[in-house]
Amino acid sequence: MQRATCRRIGSNVSSYVGMVSETLKNSIPKAVVHCQVREAKRSLLNDFYIQLGKKEGRQLAQLLGENPEMMERRQQCAKRLELYKSARDEIDSVSWS
Repeated sequence: MQRATCRRIGSNVSSYVGMVSETLKNSIPKAVVHCQVREAKRSLLNDFYIQLGKKEGRQLAQLLGENPEMMERRQQCAKRLELYKSARDEIDSVSWS
C-alpha cells in the first residue's frame, strides 16, 4: 500500500514538474523577446527625441504642418505666460518681505 501511494505521489510530482518545465520552455523565449523589443523601443525613442531636440522652431512647425498664424499666436501666448509668471514671482517676493 505504501509503495502504491509513493508511486502515485511520484507520478503526480513528475507530472507537475513536466507541466512547469513545459510552461517555462514556452514562457522564457517570449520573455526574452519582450525584453529585447522593450529595449529597442526605448533606444528608438531616445534617438527620436535627440533628433527632434536638434530641430529649430521652423523645422518643428514644418513637421507639425502648423499654420504660420497659429504658430505666431502660440509664441505670443507663451511670451505672455512667461510675463505673467514673472509678475507673479515678483508679487510673491514683495508680499512675503
